[in-house]
Amino acid sequence: MAKLTRRQFIKTLSLGAAAGVGVATYSRDDANWLSLEHTELKLPRWDVDGFRVALVADLHMDNEAEFRRAHRAVSMAANEKPDVLIIGGDFVNHSNPEYLNRVTRVLEPLAGTPFPCLAVLGNHDYACQNPRELMDTIRKSSVRLMRNEIAEVGGVSIAGLDDATIHREKYDFFPKDTVSKSCLVVLHEPDYVRNMPDHASLQVSGHTHGGQVCLPFGYAMHTPRGGRDYISGYYPNAKVPLYVTRGVGTVGVDYRLFCRPEVSILTLRSA
Repeated sequence: MAKLTRRQFIKTLSLGAAAGVGVATYSRDDANWLSLEHTELKLPRWDVDGFRVALVADLHMDNEAEFRRAHRAVSMAANEKPDVLIIGGDFVNHSNPEYLNRVTRVLEPLAGTPFPCLAVLGNHDYACQNPRELMDTIRKSSVRLMRNEIAEVGGVSIAGLDDATIHREKYDFFPKDTVSKSCLVVLHEPDYVRNMPDHASLQVSGHTHGGQVCLPFGYAMHTPRGGRDYISGYYPNAKVPLYVTRGVGTVGVDYRLFCRPEVSILTLRSA
């Protein structure tokens, strides 16, 4: 193999550095480039035709820049005037007063909305040193925190399950004869759809960030436990139909690559 001249070596090194800077810049831009995605889902067990769900998840507000992104995502979801707005867990990674103050501020746009706002917890919410303080902070807002609870919204039964990776979730608190045909389940981690009772119409989840750092065409390089079978988008052939949002925030370095953050607007139709 021919040796590189000094000029060729410097040129190659410069091109490599430029490419690295370009990828880093693109990744940073991807992390803040919120995508408002409207998706229509046709469900075999559903009779409230046209019911609209705004879904945001994985806010992960570690600093003010991430707070601003989360605030923008929640505001975008609320501006769609859905039938229900759902926050699918992982508000924070820590529970000191600074982080909890961001939770209070991000939920402020939802005060007085004409539609209900519901939330569940995620694995990071339980790993934030003091999850009880986080729960109290959410409960002081207009958002209803659901921990294995049912909410009835416009003829739809919404079951909010507690986090599954630490085994707080339950699957038996909404038996078939107590809920409507249109039964929407919220659970942070998507892979636990395997345990969902058959009468659930749709499960919505987050947790995976869509992979966060992906190869072109969205191939995820890594996803966390509880999010390895179902990563992003709609899975009509899961045990019950499942939609996984790519979420809003990030974990680790605040980068995304080929995986934009997502605010999901789901219109649910009778199949």
